[in-house]
Amino acid sequence: MVEKEVPPNIVIFMPDSMRGDTISLGGAVNSNINTPHMDRLAEEGVAFTNCFSVNPYCVPSRCCTFTGQYVHSNGHRSLYQLLQPHEENLFKFLKEKGYNVIWAGRNDLFDKNSIKLSTSKRIRIRPRFFKSNPFPKDHYLNKSFYYGETPKEESEDIDFFIIQDILKCLDSNPNTPFCLFIALNFPHPPYTVEEPYFSMYDRNKVPAPIQPKFDDKPEFMQLMHKRYGLMNLKEGDFKEIIATYYGMVTRVDNQLGEVLNKLKEIGEYETSAIFFFSDHGDYTGDYGLTEKWPNGFQDCLIKVPLVAKIPGILPKTNKLDQMVQTIDIFPTILNIAQIQTPYTHFGKNLIPLIKGNLNNFRNAVFAEGGYNINEPQCFEDVIKSPDIPHLGIYYDKTNIPQQQPLTVARSAMIRTQSWKLIIRDAGKEELYDLTHDPNEINNLIDINVHEQIKAELKEQLLRWYLQTSDNPHWSRARYV
Repeated sequence: MVEKEVPPNIVIFMPDSMRGDTISLGGAVNSNINTPHMDRLAEEGVAFTNCFSVNPYCVPSRCCTFTGQYVHSNGHRSLYQLLQPHEENLFKFLKEKGYNVIWAGRNDLFDKNSIKLSTSKRIRIRPRFFKSNPFPKDHYLNKSFYYGETPKEESEDIDFFIIQDILKCLDSNPNTPFCLFIALNFPHPPYTVEEPYFSMYDRNKVPAPIQPKFDDKPEFMQLMHKRYGLMNLKEGDFKEIIATYYGMVTRVDNQLGEVLNKLKEIGEYETSAIFFFSDHGDYTGDYGLTEKWPNGFQDCLIKVPLVAKIPGILPKTNKLDQMVQTIDIFPTILNIAQIQTPYTHFGKNLIPLIKGNLNNFRNAVFAEGGYNINEPQCFEDVIKSPDIPHLGIYYDKTNIPQQQPLTVARSAMIRTQSWKLIIRDAGKEELYDLTHDPNEINNLIDINVHEQIKAELKEQLLRWYLQTSDNPHWSRARYV
């Protein structure tokens, strides 16, 4: 009797708000940061240096990543539209296949009624404390999202306990095949981390942020800069933010190392497909801004790290520069888990690209964001006062859209290797020549000489919408 082949374990390690340029890869991406465990994982697998999210916010990005859908094809546009019980998703498919699906960390994905359908076990961590803004109301850093050094007594935060519980879970020999979904909070702002990470990076040696230029940019950028008090920060202040953020990333990398070492210790490393990626990025001082915005599409917001190690797959190279999207992770893991389904999705399996069988994977990548006044359910809950403990930092972020809703107008982006076009239902649109202006400084949208490229990009955007416009109920029978 021939034994049935057991598919590999799946390990998904997902930090929040990690920029694509905060992985070292031996200095090939960023020589200013230290990420040895991500680098080692890439050496044994492959790193995608041009991976893009489909949305700059947590919930829409995750709902799209784990369903293989775009925002307009699954309707998950805001922080409050989570996956419902009737919706298919990667973890539901894995559980139905027989995987022991273990989820630890933040949600931003499942409605409470759909969790049991898609997971076998949820490790819930409740915070022992909440981070408080250390700066008084009249301090120039009060609204900047910078909190400085985390006190030693607060260093054992939610992420610390997430990792500890995952290590205990692995020690208990979970049933295989298993899927571990590890969803961390770091390096999401506020920008704060404990020693030794806080002082790890020399403030004089981290790169300077991209300078602000607002005269040809969408209104939200200038409003953020002003309302957050960021016009009062000097370059040294932004470098302080960048160095602290880098420390947060290195802590994430060390926590990844703890999980990888435990997998090796219990003999499951070689039999596990491991994916490291984030949901979106962060401004971190670029353009004079911090945190993120619902319809901001600069590369610092939508370009994310993606590293994968897949048993039995020998990459042609350990670094791939072709453009890919986070929704491509969905069909890739289905393929690894030997799951076939007629379910409609728009991701592309990465394995042929990893093997070197494809030279042209995606000619363009796409992203969407924002909402309109006819979608009040999408707007973030308004923080009533900047003095509210723990949440006051979000006062301006939640009030700007209510006061000026056009700042979060529905928007869509198409990005090729050479160009980026952003169209908006209202407000300033954007066009960038990425070959000559990779930092997206000079908006060319009103330059007549570029009418032809604008027309070509809009044509591609239209056809993308046409091809991905909906997701019909794939399992419903026809009645006649």
